[in-house]
This record gives sequence, structure tokens and C-alpha cells, in this order.
Amino acid sequence: MKKLLSTLAAFALVATALVGCKSDSATAATYAKVGLGVVSSVEDGEISTTFVAVGLDSDGVIQYIDLDVAQSTPGTDSEYTQTKEERGDDYGMKDYSASLGNIENGGEWYEQAEAFEEYCIGKTSDEVAATEVSEDGYATGEDLTSSCTIHVTDFIEATTKACENAEDTEADSIVMGRSMTIEDETTLDTNMIVFALDSDSKVVTAILDIAQIDNEGETLQTKLERGDDYGMKDYSASLGNIDGGGEWYEQAAAFEEYCVGKTVDEITATETDESGYATGEDLTSSCTINLSAILEAVSKAQ
Repeated sequence: MKKLLSTLAAFALVATALVGCKSDSATAATYAKVGLGVVSSVEDGEISTTFVAVGLDSDGVIQYIDLDVAQSTPGTDSEYTQTKEERGDDYGMKDYSASLGNIENGGEWYEQAEAFEEYCIGKTSDEVAATEVSEDGYATGEDLTSSCTIHVTDFIEATTKACENAEDTEADSIVMGRSMTIEDETTLDTNMIVFALDSDSKVVTAILDIAQIDNEGETLQTKLERGDDYGMKDYSASLGNIDGGGEWYEQAAAFEEYCVGKTVDEITATETDESGYATGEDLTSSCTINLSAILEAVSKAQ
């Protein structure tokens, strides 16, 4: 009997250790909330969109976080259609990072972003917001300076925003997909979709948003944040598919609802025409927005 109790105790310790691991979150406790936060800026034509997905437990503590940045200067040699995380070692920060001396042998961007993610695990939104930073936006606390020497102001803002935006869910895992597209050499579209999944890898909650930012920084809000000001309703009504038309956020909500109960692979296989518009009856009456870049983001949700 004592041997059995010892074995059960060992299993309990292992289970406890697994709770709070970063993106290996399928092994963690059930998520009570899921959220997406986005912060964009423009400087000298360079567009940066920082986006963060979080999974919170019932106490509002971060148990999952996925952070990335879409950065591009449309129409120049610095025009990119991959996020910083997707660029991986090609981002080329390691040598410069090594020269600073804080991180032994230096840290590539994605490695430093992972260090910030690990720092956030186990903290509440308020605790992340209280992160000590210099006037220039760099972390000053010892818990970050040895592993993350990149600018963290937008990381903190996007993370706290994701917590504030978090929706109720009941999920076993969370994944986020992303894609970048350039429009007319002036505008960067960052397409983001977050899925909360059940134990069968089926979607229980979906969050879709797009940051459509031009190189003049005319608006830094996402399409979801712009709400009725986005101005799609009248044009949508003229198409005749949606009675009275549908604003972007309303059509995005219809797509989110369409995703519930499906796996990522099933959503990726959504039928569209050559231009990227849905052709199935389950979407054509409620969602007439172009799905090409959105479905690309879906396909990369992992």
C-alpha cells in the first residue's frame, strides 16, 4: 500500500511540474480563458505589429503564451512576409546580442522572445505590467537581463492587452497561427487566429483579427478594434449575401463560429474559389471576406 501511495505521489509531482510549461501546453491544466493582444507602431515607414496569445487559469494566471512580431517596410529591401519567429536564425541577431555581453554566446530573437514568454508563465496581467524597464524600454530586472535584452515595452503591452481581452473557455490546449501579406507596397496585413482546443483537438473558442497598417501609420488599431468604423457594412450589403450587410467584426465572428467543433485541418480545408472567397453554404450567407491569408494563418496554427 505504501508503495502504491509513493507511486501516486510521484505522478502527482510530475503533473504539477508540467503545469506552467510554455507552448507545450497540451500537458497543462485546463484553460479557463483565452485572449489575443495586438500592438502596432510605424517608424520611418517600418511597420511593427506585436501580437500575443495567452491562456489563463481560473485565477487569471498565465499558463500559456505565444508571442511574435510582424515587422516589414513595404516597398523596400526590408519588405518581409515572415514574422520574426518564422525567420528564426535568419533574423541575424545572435552576434550582436553576444557583443552586448549579457547573454553567453548571444541570443537570437526567437530565443529571447521565448525567454520573455517563460518569464510571463505563472504571472498575472498586473505582475507582467509591473515588469521593470528602462526609459528606452529594455528590461532592468535580473530575471530578464540575462536572457532577454530586446525591447520589451510592446511585449508587455500586448501581453496585458491579451489578458484584458481574454474570453471564457474550457480548453486543453491553445494554438496560434499567423500570416503576413503586403498590399500595394504600402500596407502590411498581419493575420492572426487563436484556437482553444478540447482533448480531441477540436476548436471550442476561436479568435480572429487582422492588423492592417499602412506605412504612414494612419491607424494603429486592428480591424476588430475599429469595429463599425471599419466601414464594410454598406459594401457587404451591396453583395446581397448578407441581409443588411455585415461589418468586418461581424463576419469575423461568423468565421469564428464556423470554426467551433472542427479541427485545424478541417478548417484549413475550407472550400474557397480562386480568389479566396468561401463557396460553402455554411459560410457564404454570413462571411464574404477574403479567406486566403486567414486560412494560411489557420494552416500554421500549432
